[in-house]
Amino acid sequence: MNAVDPLSLARAALARGDARAALVLITRALAADPRQAALWAELGRVYLAIGRPDQTGPALDRALTLEPDRAAWWHLAGMALHAEGRHADAAELLGTALRQPDAEPGQRVALAAALLDAGDAARALPEAARAVGECPQDAQAAFVLGTVLAALGRHAESANAFAAATAIDPSFAQAHHNRALALDEAGRAEEAIAACDAALAAEPGLVHAQSQRVFLQRRIADWRDLERRSAALRDAVRAGRPGVAPFAFLAEPATPAEQLACARLHATAIAAARPLPSPPLANSAGIRVGMVSSGFNNHPTALLVAELVERLRATPLVAIGYATTADDGGALRRRLRAGFAGFHEVNAADPAALAAQVRADRIDVLFDLRGYGAGEVSAAFALRPAPVQVNWLAYPATSGAPFIDYLLADRHVVPDALRAHYSEAVVRLPHAFQPSDTSRPVGDPPARAALGLPQTGFVFACFNNAYKIGPPVFDAWRRILAATPGSVLWLLGDPAGAFARNLRVAAAGAGIDPARLVFQPKLSHPAYLALYRHVDLFLDTWPYGAHTTASDALWAGAPLLTLPGETFASRVGLSLLRTLDLPELVCADEADYVARALHIAATPGEPARLRARLRDARVASPLFDLPRLARDFARAVAFMHQRARSGLPPADHDLSAA
Repeated sequence: MNAVDPLSLARAALARGDARAALVLITRALAADPRQAALWAELGRVYLAIGRPDQTGPALDRALTLEPDRAAWWHLAGMALHAEGRHADAAELLGTALRQPDAEPGQRVALAAALLDAGDAARALPEAARAVGECPQDAQAAFVLGTVLAALGRHAESANAFAAATAIDPSFAQAHHNRALALDEAGRAEEAIAACDAALAAEPGLVHAQSQRVFLQRRIADWRDLERRSAALRDAVRAGRPGVAPFAFLAEPATPAEQLACARLHATAIAAARPLPSPPLANSAGIRVGMVSSGFNNHPTALLVAELVERLRATPLVAIGYATTADDGGALRRRLRAGFAGFHEVNAADPAALAAQVRADRIDVLFDLRGYGAGEVSAAFALRPAPVQVNWLAYPATSGAPFIDYLLADRHVVPDALRAHYSEAVVRLPHAFQPSDTSRPVGDPPARAALGLPQTGFVFACFNNAYKIGPPVFDAWRRILAATPGSVLWLLGDPAGAFARNLRVAAAGAGIDPARLVFQPKLSHPAYLALYRHVDLFLDTWPYGAHTTASDALWAGAPLLTLPGETFASRVGLSLLRTLDLPELVCADEADYVARALHIAATPGEPARLRARLRDARVASPLFDLPRLARDFARAVAFMHQRARSGLPPADHDLSAA
């Protein structure tokens, strides 16, 4: 080649970041001589560099027609398909590249990544392991191996692979962050915090790591510098910087407007997937309803919806379940499989495959029962598999997503004054939006002493997740304990774990005997439900309150004291108590919360009176009337469906009490 060779000039232009000049040079050269295979391949490379993978394929097809045994070009064609989201097709071409005589070991890592993105982690694993063996100093190969292991649930091994990546390249911030995620899944939260710190040292502005670190801190009650770090997350959201996990953000003292902004940032990245046209509504008898969830196992979501799903058989709805997690072999999974009119195991499906299954089932109204929590499948909803798509139950906030049409709520969790902070059309049920399972028996618990409780003394309890318990909540509890000698606070957690250890330190620092905090390890659901017979008063948390746990407490007969705020996540206790007509357990502010707790504890017979009120309300109120809720749910779905059938956009709607 001479100094004016167009291929060399184009490569030089691309190397200095001038893709437009490279494109002009190659186009001119091909116009003069369209049989230069290398020029066609370079044209494909330029198109991929400028974000036009759809044009890369045709250019590479021309190159490979002329010279079909070039591994680098097969590899480039596969990378283009990968960039388009055609992961299975990409894996086929990347595999072809590796079978060429001039294949390079470093190309194997792309095959592993494509197989993983195609939802085939089992096939991706040996390729990723082989890529690491072939290129032991390739940090990207180790990173992909860690990602594959994480997808297979082998979190400790995944953490080791990410550690290998960071040992090769200490500046690999995403590998540090992914190691933190793997360590968290492996139950090693304190090590995960250290991995987040390493990620932030490598890239101080990595918002994902900032968000994960704060959530980890909350989960083990490590409140050091928490206020500053929490404020930084809110600043990032207000500045429009993506990366704050919307679910974790619900535990921050954020405004509803900030939660909406956070959700929109997250949804924007998901919505970049090219949506399919909305399918037509089915013409079959009965509205076809789909429910997608990662919680169709021994999980709070399953506990809430199991009876409702069964009751829907008495309505015109045809309900189909989509389980995005593997069968745990438990009773709830079997019950849901029997309760739905159809049930699909889609844990191995990628978003496109899940969307295809929903379309094949001709679903009219599709409910997302996961939202932005762990195991989210929002990418499938972004593909628009159903004409009407609804956020309900599992993610207590707005989705901020253009591909979610409705939020199913009630007047308490989304009052008129806060309506502006929800991106969806809001359909409000006439009573509480949250179902429950009234078939659950509440048995007798072990004696107090066997549970670590004192023989006498008032028992305050909070069985909420640890991340819901922050410094303001604990300060209120400290004041309550200080004013009620002999009382204890019963919490859910490993007595030997970091959460218990940190809370005991906080109690001691506040002048409370740490022995007055009693930590209860997790039990089977029936055994856990029986514990509430020993609870005199359940103390709710804020800004993220009790949801399934609140329903559990009230069903088992334990009074619940709640402090609602402005966010959906803080108002579920309010919804349940208002539906039960127990307004005296809804507090106005923190001072009122402390005062009401002290009044209940100090007034002889008050806990028994509240239990009796609750016992009567359970029968008389609509909260645990599942046949009624099933009818209301069906009416809400019919409203959404009818608007779609009429060609009308989603709209707010309040259902009247039937």
